[in-house]
Amino acid sequence: MKLDRALQKRILEAAAMAYPFPAPHGLYFELGATEAKEKLDANLCYLAEHGLIKKCIELTGDGFALPNSNGIQCTKTGMDFLENDGGLSAILGTVTIKIHEDTLRDLLERKILESDTEPAEKSRLVQGVKGLSGEAIKHLTLKLLDQGLEHLPGAVALIGTYLR
Repeated sequence: MKLDRALQKRILEAAAMAYPFPAPHGLYFELGATEAKEKLDANLCYLAEHGLIKKCIELTGDGFALPNSNGIQCTKTGMDFLENDGGLSAILGTVTIKIHEDTLRDLLERKILESDTEPAEKSRLVQGVKGLSGEAIKHLTLKLLDQGLEHLPGAVALIGTYLR
């Protein structure tokens, strides 16, 4: 196979050493001296397509690849990829989910109405949820989340059953 993780790592590390500048122009030919040109070109294309390095070779119409004048240059994504902690991409890519209290209230009410509870008890619980303050809804939701996590092995088994 043309793709070679060890070669990709060598390419990225060499480019990272020169970051933010391109690696010295001789790197392409230095790597080409130890690797088959076709294999080297395939791995350079692959890394560039994933945004880990900038495009550094030009494919010709007759099936050849020629190094361009840019050299092999690591991108911010490539630098983050080499970091054990994922770099700034991991920090900046954190997703925060905010759920409005009315959405939580509606979800709780719907679950109560869908339950097997007696109609009179359902009505009492729904009225109770409707009367809760935003802070109380937040507290109740956290308690329900805690309960759900305590029953996680059962939930995992249920997910497994559903996915079969």
